[in-house]
Amino acid sequence: MKTFRLLSLLQLLFLLTMLTTAGTPRDTAVQVPLPATATGRPGWQWPLAGEPGILTPFDKPEQEWLAGHRGVDLRAAEGTSVLAPHRGRVSFRSTVVDRPVLVIDHGGGFVTSLEPVSSELAVGTWIEAGDNVGTVATGAHCSQRCLHWGVRLDGEYIDPVLLIRDLRPSILLPLR
Repeated sequence: MKTFRLLSLLQLLFLLTMLTTAGTPRDTAVQVPLPATATGRPGWQWPLAGEPGILTPFDKPEQEWLAGHRGVDLRAAEGTSVLAPHRGRVSFRSTVVDRPVLVIDHGGGFVTSLEPVSSELAVGTWIEAGDNVGTVATGAHCSQRCLHWGVRLDGEYIDPVLLIRDLRPSILLPLR
């Protein structure tokens, strides 16, 4: 019964956090709260087979116009299969500057961008988590040694790793 009350309290705190940050201006940094799960968010997976090495981690700038790294660079050689990190619909597939980019709209405000990715999928194609969506291509972003994975939630970049791993600090409760 105490466990149930604790879980209810945690859910209430989460909802209050969501409500109080809903009207936050876009020019202030916001920590996006994620639901408490054992491994990030259900249904999300790495866009590469297994758990890839992270070459460059997420680094959100303090202001939208400042330099930063709005995604993660995952170790991957040219020709490596790229997988859908979550179910969704292909919303963009084209070349941006010098590299092929694939964008997937997952619904609920989540949008994934993957680059450089060579893909034959048509815009509008529905895909499931784990489906092969293309291969790592040549492109200047990673010097042919990685896949860049970016995720936006309601237009704000978030750390994609938070969707896979639960990186919140542990909370120790007193023993009774």
